[in-house]
Amino acid sequence: MKQNRSICVVLFDLGNVLVDLGDVAEMHAMLNTQGEESEVWLKWLQSPTVAAFDSGKISFDDFAIGLLKEVGSDTDKEVFKETFTAWPRGLFKGALKLVDSVKPEYHRAILSNTNAAHWPRLMGEMGLAGKFHSYYASHLVGLVKPEKGIYQHVIEQLQVSPESILFIDDNQVNIDTAISLGMRAYRVKGVDEARDVLNRYGVLSEMF
Repeated sequence: MKQNRSICVVLFDLGNVLVDLGDVAEMHAMLNTQGEESEVWLKWLQSPTVAAFDSGKISFDDFAIGLLKEVGSDTDKEVFKETFTAWPRGLFKGALKLVDSVKPEYHRAILSNTNAAHWPRLMGEMGLAGKFHSYYASHLVGLVKPEKGIYQHVIEQLQVSPESILFIDDNQVNIDTAISLGMRAYRVKGVDEARDVLNRYGVLSEMF
């Protein structure tokens, strides 16, 4: 496929795109809730305690205490913290190959809601450090998706038009905000769906 000259940035979400977050049952247990996976994720994104931690405004201890209280769970704080830290299972098979296959003329970047507990594992243990040109982690930026501010921060930092950014994320509410600002954004889950979108725009090398 020919290169799409109108795209210059390939922007990746991490959770459920490149990183395996496991079964939704684990989210149910942590949130003390039930429902479809999309509903559970929406509740997660709407939690003020999660937003505070993911934007770097509260400590891990305060997050654990606050979230357990918010959802009415009697889980021990230290048990919760250990479980939460271990929540991301690792990269999906082929995730690093997918990132490496983005043609060198495109700017590779991450835009992820994450936190001080998961970021070291993502960068070190999972080997994502050095794979991207730019990293926009919510807890470092101080803003979270789906707020418009974090997308505007990315656009301003990259100094590109929104239309030149191809964004993939697993949550529709995050995609909706990106589209409202002019980005080309698609909901995907896992490496295969991500590859299909990136191939559609011709941003991957022919060998992938």
